[in-house]
Amino acid sequence: MQIAVTCLLILLILLVCASLGAVSKDNDMSKYKSYLDDFMRVRGDASGKDVVFYWSGTVYSFVPGEKKQELFKFEGFNNAKTIVKEEGFELLTREAAFYEDPKTGQILETWTNPFTKKEVPVVQIWNDPVNQDISFPAEYLPYIEKFLPSTDLGETRCFNMDIFPMYPSPLPRAQYQDYSQSDIYQAGEFFQFFVEKEDLGKKQPATIPTTISWTRISPWMPFMQMGDKPGNLIFVCRGMKLEKGFADLPDKIKTYVENNHPEYKSPPDTWTEPNETSWTYFKKLIDSGKYPPIKK
Repeated sequence: MQIAVTCLLILLILLVCASLGAVSKDNDMSKYKSYLDDFMRVRGDASGKDVVFYWSGTVYSFVPGEKKQELFKFEGFNNAKTIVKEEGFELLTREAAFYEDPKTGQILETWTNPFTKKEVPVVQIWNDPVNQDISFPAEYLPYIEKFLPSTDLGETRCFNMDIFPMYPSPLPRAQYQDYSQSDIYQAGEFFQFFVEKEDLGKKQPATIPTTISWTRISPWMPFMQMGDKPGNLIFVCRGMKLEKGFADLPDKIKTYVENNHPEYKSPPDTWTEPNETSWTYFKKLIDSGKYPPIKK
């Protein structure tokens, strides 16, 4: 779940403030701060304890003029630590996700691409870090519901984040034509956090039970070796905050993490940047010779 939250929030702040103008001094600032604190308890844990969100779902192909294909089952998690700040909070996170056989659910090491008929090595998602700064100066707090919107669903409230990243691809086609669809990375990620309003009304505990949905529209993953074939991937997932954190993950995921990247059992301790993405991670593998070269 790759979120460039900081830059997007800054952009939203500028756009909203420009359109709405100044806020009157008699606004109840505590109401806006409480709204941000509620989201902090939904997304993280104000006490600083580790928070793990787990999700599972399916990855489909979406090609103009072609029927969809169910390419992978998909499971993953985000492991986060909340750093409370005067103006909001930071999330120090790393996340992992795994492409699985649609029939057996087995985590794949290789995969036969149904479009090219080639067997390719699968690169799982190991993004470290995926840090987020969700803090706002006091003068921006009155706009909090504009860039962290939510919907009242009766007994439930849904916080949502609709994100449309678009930037130069880390894998330009001139150098990575077999692995890259375009010189521009363009995607859509849609997050929904569902929480009971009764829990939101309590000032304690520091974190509250939350269920999620996540949908992503993205280019082909680099390991699929699709070149510039038209089309997209659609990730459709749902999940929840795990009460016991990493210990509550499915056994196959815990074992896979233990055997490959045990550091993902906990979140980062300090803020580092830039954030990792599937594209930057793949670029490191290619450039270092750790990903097998294509047999011509």
